[in-house]
Amino acid sequence: MKKYRSFFLLGLLLLAGCTACKKEETKQAEPTQEAMPTKEATQAPLTTEETMIQNSLGSRGNNYRLKNFLAKVRAGEDVTVAFIGGSITEGYNAGTDMIFSALVTDYLNTVYGTGSNVTCVNAGLSGTPSILGLIRSDRDIFYAEPDLIFIEFAVNDGQSQMDKNGFESLLKKSLTQPQEPAVIVLNSVTEEGYTCQDDMNAIAFQYGVPSVNVKTAIWPYIEANDGEFAWGDWASDAAHPNASGHLLYSKFIFHLIELLDAAELEEEKELPAKFFMGSDHTGLKMVDRFTNSEQITITACEGYAEEGDLNSFNNGWTKREGEDGTFAFTFTGKALYMVFKDTTDSRYATAEVYVDGEKVCELEGNSSDGWNNPVTTMLYTSGESAEHTVSVRMKEGDEAKRFSILALGIVP
Repeated sequence: MKKYRSFFLLGLLLLAGCTACKKEETKQAEPTQEAMPTKEATQAPLTTEETMIQNSLGSRGNNYRLKNFLAKVRAGEDVTVAFIGGSITEGYNAGTDMIFSALVTDYLNTVYGTGSNVTCVNAGLSGTPSILGLIRSDRDIFYAEPDLIFIEFAVNDGQSQMDKNGFESLLKKSLTQPQEPAVIVLNSVTEEGYTCQDDMNAIAFQYGVPSVNVKTAIWPYIEANDGEFAWGDWASDAAHPNASGHLLYSKFIFHLIELLDAAELEEEKELPAKFFMGSDHTGLKMVDRFTNSEQITITACEGYAEEGDLNSFNNGWTKREGEDGTFAFTFTGKALYMVFKDTTDSRYATAEVYVDGEKVCELEGNSSDGWNNPVTTMLYTSGESAEHTVSVRMKEGDEAKRFSILALGIVP
């Protein structure tokens, strides 16, 4: 790990040397070709890995918060690092426990800390986009009052307004925590080249948040297809890094940390007064039977059992099989999200949702893409807070089927 810090410092020294050479050359009337320094003479060629590491920098951001965090670590203070994201952060299909969250925590402990003063909270959860990260953020990371937060949703998000609301709100909510944590955005990529890194970097730039771009780092080699570096060197499926991929991912993060640490301390960046792409849903509250339950008033729970039907969300409401039923409630707020279970299990089916008497959507609890995963849908949004009635009932023909409401997200 220390190799990359040394490499970076060596690069700075070499760069200074090159500058001095060029100044000397300007004193000569007619510099000869022999007098001009060559690239080979001043700097050894970068390896493929070193090139990828350098190219992994996304938004440079502002270093004020990160340098303050590192000062705490160096002083031996107990700090917490939180990682929130999808299955890549969770470490799915990595084939090892040494995923990038563990590697980064170990790096911070050994390079900057006492060896044990940095604690890791890994809140990676498969199949979750930024909006669900926002919904579960209080439960999964903010309870720990983290001093550094990594956000990784670039391959789970789409291009909808809901996705932009979720990412920017989660970013702002992270930055406005009382302990003023540092934040870093991690932009992953799929085998097909899909990533939200451009939008996420544009938002991160507005907030002075640094980021890592996996696609920018590895894609030139993937496209070249010359055997230097292939997708199989990064991942063993279409999205999830293998053990080697997680190690390289961690080196991208080390490089960013060392780059910002080596720079002069900047003045703290003031957060934007207005949202850049999304709507301000930072006040969103997760609601289930035991969390912020006062945010709703249940008016009907016919045929529903008090269970969420997933280990990650087990405090919701699930319609029982074999009978019809309705789940209804009122809430006061500007926006409403619903998290429900999607599965290929034929016992589950489609529910219809009505807000203030109007049908707003159908939610497929049984689809070919389902794998017992949580899905989030925005049911209602407005610029003003008001009271609304919501009713969930099964689609005609599916009355005897199951449907699981895992949680709600309400912006008061």
